[in-house]
Amino acid sequence: GPLIKLEAADGLTGIARGLGFQIAEALGVLERSRVADDMKHLDQEGRSSLRNLGVRFGAYHITVPALLKPAPRGLASQLWALKHDGDVKGLDDILHIASSGRKSIPVDREVHKGLYRAAGFRVCGERSVRVDILERLADLIRPAIHYRPGVTPGAPPAGTADGEGFVVTTAMTSLCGCAGDDFSSILRSLGYIVDRRPGPAITVPL
Repeated sequence: GPLIKLEAADGLTGIARGLGFQIAEALGVLERSRVADDMKHLDQEGRSSLRNLGVRFGAYHITVPALLKPAPRGLASQLWALKHDGDVKGLDDILHIASSGRKSIPVDREVHKGLYRAAGFRVCGERSVRVDILERLADLIRPAIHYRPGVTPGAPPAGTADGEGFVVTTAMTSLCGCAGDDFSSILRSLGYIVDRRPGPAITVPL
């Protein structure tokens, strides 16, 4: 229903209308990097119109949160499979995963990335992570990176480090349901560089 409303919305024009169609074609989970240029030119009126139609702009994805629940993602997986001739490797497993509430799962390289996305997951290194979990991870990392002692009010958020870096916290790994090399592979897939440093994370006086 929400995707049909997006495609049929009379109030959407220009870039916002194009984004609406792409979100619908992506079954409610669109990687933001795929429309990065459109996002640069989307005005506030367009953003507001899309938000009023149930669209959420995240750090990594543009989604329709109402469709991130297990039942809609299971249906989206079936629709994706039908579009790809129906005989799709891993469909039964993906349908089970979509209904299980899992935060992340090991990646099966023989399963198409598009099927993971249809189920509401994104392939990130060695793990496939639910897109809403990735957005929550971004919400933990962002304040840690942006904190500046003496400039940013309040106590430093968990994971704060010098410069543009951050330190991985238990809250981050627990959120994604994995740690160690698996979690590192998630961060690398999102564009972060792992840099192991000795000493305290914050070296300037607070």
